[in-house]
Amino acid sequence: MKIEKVHIKSRFKNLEDFQFDFGKDSTETVLLGLNATGKSNFMEALVIIFRDLDLERNPVTQKKKQRFEYNISYECRGLKIEIDYTVKKRYRFLIDGKPVSKKHFNENKNKYLPSHVFVYYSGLSERLKDLYAEHKVKQFERMMKFNRYEDFSEMPRIFLVEPIHASLALIAFFLFPEREDETLKFLKRELNIVDFGSALFMLKQANWSKSRKGEDDFWHADGLVRRFMEDLWRFSVAPMFFDETVKGTLKKRETLNRLYLFIKDKETFASLVDIQMFKSKIPLFNALCSLHFSEFMDDEDVRIKVIKENVEGELAMGELSEGEKQLITVLGLLKFTKDDEALILLDEPDTHLNPIWKWKYLDFLNEVVHNSDKTQVVFCTHDPLVIGSMGKEQVRVFKRDENYKSEVIEPDVNPKEMSVAKILTSELFGIPSIMSKEVEDKLNQKRYLQSKIIKGTINEDEKEKFEELKMYLDSIGFYDISIDSRYNKFLELTSDRIEFTNRKFTPKEEEELDKISREVMDEILKNEKKNSE
Repeated sequence: MKIEKVHIKSRFKNLEDFQFDFGKDSTETVLLGLNATGKSNFMEALVIIFRDLDLERNPVTQKKKQRFEYNISYECRGLKIEIDYTVKKRYRFLIDGKPVSKKHFNENKNKYLPSHVFVYYSGLSERLKDLYAEHKVKQFERMMKFNRYEDFSEMPRIFLVEPIHASLALIAFFLFPEREDETLKFLKRELNIVDFGSALFMLKQANWSKSRKGEDDFWHADGLVRRFMEDLWRFSVAPMFFDETVKGTLKKRETLNRLYLFIKDKETFASLVDIQMFKSKIPLFNALCSLHFSEFMDDEDVRIKVIKENVEGELAMGELSEGEKQLITVLGLLKFTKDDEALILLDEPDTHLNPIWKWKYLDFLNEVVHNSDKTQVVFCTHDPLVIGSMGKEQVRVFKRDENYKSEVIEPDVNPKEMSVAKILTSELFGIPSIMSKEVEDKLNQKRYLQSKIIKGTINEDEKEKFEELKMYLDSIGFYDISIDSRYNKFLELTSDRIEFTNRKFTPKEEEELDKISREVMDEILKNEKKNSE
């Protein structure tokens, strides 16, 4: 899956007559730009395009009467596909340059559309939930109709990632360890998670089932939903029904009919998986998701515990940091779509990550999708650490012209050839300075006084001020950092050795310093190798 060009011909939010060229080579594209320049709106437009093609209908936006006209060209399963939609002429389809009918396209959409459009937004806005609502309803209807696990061996074509999916994905990974060795190594290396502990499913009766007549332990669920609830019941410890009174809207109180199902350990869950003959993690993940799709379980209604290295006892997922949960959510779910014709749209997936994870983020993505030419990743970010290894052909900058019209450009600068400081002050981010105004003012004052020293026009008071400024800049390590990380480490380690002070510049001393330098570099390389393992 590889989109090449998109032209939004009508007006869509702040995008009008908007053209986007992804280029021909890269399958990863990062979107940069100030807020409100159209990055998220563009990704939303891509979801609408593929969502409504899958639903076999004309494009529908939140404003029902608003026109949404576009042209898109992409490659999928080795086919060149171009789709043009206007209100007047409706859809026009070209497959490898040859026109085909709408009927033909719809009958063969599994060949012409990506298998998955995977959507993640760090804030999970209501507008994205609205975009996904119809596919969620369709999946729920399937899950209420068919009850064989093998009928759910694929992910839905449009999939919105929600916080609950991190917990459900972890269960699926640890119950197929022989097939998920790479994933488990990643979890251990980056998050110190070594195993899945226990799971508590705190189910509640959904509103749709309250109108159903007659008593039923599983609230009139059917199909896959009912089958999985029954299986969990069989393997749970002391399943328990009870009524819970909670605060509703406007401080009113309401009573929820609850069912608690507790799976005490991984071995018990593994027995369920073995007996029901789950073939892979995807049917199991879909079965877990059926509790969410059916509204029997919200984000806070599943309590997964994991085992962390060097942490005594089990740790609840809720106790993980926001960054840990975000990394599991995004990269974990990508494991369900990798190497399959997929479009992955990530809106600020790095919001809660620490600087090291931000810096490694592209490596993490590559580790998950393996640079597959079948998977295209498009993501927004505001962090220069994330894009430091990208070429300019992988970057698109959103701007507004003099008429406040959004446009997009490929930058002239190459992020992978720049330091983080230089990226920040380049056209990519446009920050005037990476220093605080106070430090920059002191630096400029020192330079001014230095020029007076060179010219011989400095007075005694100014000399004293110059020395004061020099001492201050030295004390904060202003001159100690370069863009070369190994050189910075070398300076740090050799600064601890007294041999590098008060030098005599003799051949014997030079030989000793060379020996120390080699020892320091060996130590740096040894630590780098250890950290990469």
